[in-house]
Amino acid sequence: MRSPICAFLGHVDAGKTSIMDAIRDTFFAYRETGGLTQNIGSTEVPTERINEIASDLLEKFRVEIKTPSIIFIDSPGHEAFVTLRERGASIADLAILTVDVTEGIQKQTIESIEILKSYKTPFIIAFTKIDRVQGCRELKNLSFLDFVGQEGKIYQENLDQKVYGLVSELSNYGFQAERYDRVKDFTKEVSIVPLSAVNNVGVKDLIVMIIGLSQRYISLEKETGNQAAIIEEKSLKGMGKVYDAIVYSGEIKVGDRILMQTKDGAKESKIKAIMKLIPLEESRENFGKYESVKEVKAAAPIRIVLQDSEALIGTSIAVFKSSEEKQGIISEINKSNTGYNDDFAKGIVVCADSLGSIDAIKKIGLSNGVEIGKTKLGEPTKGDIMTAKLNNGIILCFNVNLQKQTEVLSRSEGVTIINTKSIYELFERYAEFIRDLNKQRLEVKTAGVRLPGKIEFLEGRIFRRSGPCVFGVEVLGGEIRPNYPVINKKGESIGRILEIQDEKNKLERATKGTKVAISIDNAVYGRNVKDKDVFYTDMEIQDVIKFTDISGMLSSDYTEVFNEIQKIKKL
Repeated sequence: MRSPICAFLGHVDAGKTSIMDAIRDTFFAYRETGGLTQNIGSTEVPTERINEIASDLLEKFRVEIKTPSIIFIDSPGHEAFVTLRERGASIADLAILTVDVTEGIQKQTIESIEILKSYKTPFIIAFTKIDRVQGCRELKNLSFLDFVGQEGKIYQENLDQKVYGLVSELSNYGFQAERYDRVKDFTKEVSIVPLSAVNNVGVKDLIVMIIGLSQRYISLEKETGNQAAIIEEKSLKGMGKVYDAIVYSGEIKVGDRILMQTKDGAKESKIKAIMKLIPLEESRENFGKYESVKEVKAAAPIRIVLQDSEALIGTSIAVFKSSEEKQGIISEINKSNTGYNDDFAKGIVVCADSLGSIDAIKKIGLSNGVEIGKTKLGEPTKGDIMTAKLNNGIILCFNVNLQKQTEVLSRSEGVTIINTKSIYELFERYAEFIRDLNKQRLEVKTAGVRLPGKIEFLEGRIFRRSGPCVFGVEVLGGEIRPNYPVINKKGESIGRILEIQDEKNKLERATKGTKVAISIDNAVYGRNVKDKDVFYTDMEIQDVIKFTDISGMLSSDYTEVFNEIQKIKKL
């Protein structure tokens, strides 16, 4: 049984690195710039350390450790998860979603949840910083169960309120969740592990959950070849370019022939050197200690030197032994990167910092009904802008540096570039762009078309009886605009709408659910209009023909009102 690979996700300041500090007994978080993780790091926590941390809880829950270690990957936001990439899927066996008890679900948390849903990866929630919940006594070095049992009733109630607030929020995203010690079915409910990394409370509970769930519910025996995922690249003095990677399947050896993905597609290379990260060390630059080895088996964090240094972050290298195996791997690489640098791919153009990010964007796009076309690494070129011009006129950029001339060129070609450092925000802004685009298209198509509308005379809301008649109405469906002729239920002409007002502000239109004042010429209160009367816009045959072409762009109430008007006028 190989070691499970666990990736942290969550908001940048939710305490991911502090949890690892508690597990390693280090202070790495405080050496980071501003206390925030700046790049991806890995750590192997061996069985000996797991027993040292959690032997009492392992015994209590009757969990026997069968794996040699746990491999943890830590990074800002979601980067580690999407970079652990194997042919379009994440190699992470289990994710740990960190949520700050004082902040709850934040934008990056939502982004992480969407990514986990799209990859269908099992996850645990580390509910961090519980020492900040009101009423907390300063207790340290305890399991969560021992800790909460020694806390006062007020603290327990306050913490429960936080836990069930999180449970409620998660239900909005389609997940059932529960505090881990109250979970009845681990296959249906997400486990919430409350903890305080700074006080070393609940950390052992998290470790036990990872071991228990990994060994029981995750296949740790499956091997589909000899492969490693590249998570970082660095230039080291005396060594040149090296790659931090995770061997996740089989084994790799010095001298192995491998296939790697480059900007120009699959390319053959050879492994020149392998250095294995020493257990409990941190792989990030200037901190990790390594030992030189000739071979390494899954799962393990390594530093690797290749004969040709062109491999891309967020891709996997794969060992091949025969020409048949080589062709099979090349075919898999090409299949997983459909649309990459393909000017003829239909859909939205996407530019991103890594292929792992592109994968996540494609998966989330698919779940939101957004077709992704051409994808590429780095800043969009003139060719990308021209491709986008033919595909909705937009480019989605994630974590990409844009030069001013690129923005100027895109504007001159009528192409919108949305560039964010959040995939969640990227799709939010794309949805806003589509709404505005559809609105513009609808305005063009409805210009000169009389649309269906249905209004009701509000009782007691008469402001002027005639010349013109002014009264309050509610729009029951469709819309009304100035200059629209109005008929009653019998098809009789009432007059023409002169103005629409809301709180003395003139409106160009009023839609379903709005209450406004309108003025109608030829209408006389008590003669052809009275309280609670229902009126319709008068549509001619040419309006009927044009409406049929655009009805799919409008909400269903327009069609309902249109059908009523057709019956009244027998069109």
